[in-house]
Amino acid sequence: MEARYKTYRDAKEWELAMTMAKVLANGMPDRLEWLNNQADAMTECGDTAGALQLLKDASKRFEEDGKYLLAVGRQYALLCEIEEAKKYVKRAIKADSSLKADFLDDPAFDPVWESF
Repeated sequence: MEARYKTYRDAKEWELAMTMAKVLANGMPDRLEWLNNQADAMTECGDTAGALQLLKDASKRFEEDGKYLLAVGRQYALLCEIEEAKKYVKRAIKADSSLKADFLDDPAFDPVWESF
């Protein structure tokens, strides 16, 4: 299943990638990787608000994980909700300082970076 997801993702077949990521996320609910992959595929399919809601629905499981916080912040940034994005980015970097590089490298965060 993981190989199928990667094949669909690499081919930019986002609907299929999203389906595979959802199956994997449901089968491994404690693995943030698959939740993030599902949210990313949803975003690529044009459902950024849905991706944000998906992540927020999992807040109890991952609320202190820096990668989770950064993923939520990214969705807020893509929705142009810069102040909310900033809150999550700050929490993410506080939880895991190595995520600062991910923040700086991701163009989705450009408006957030410019607002600091």
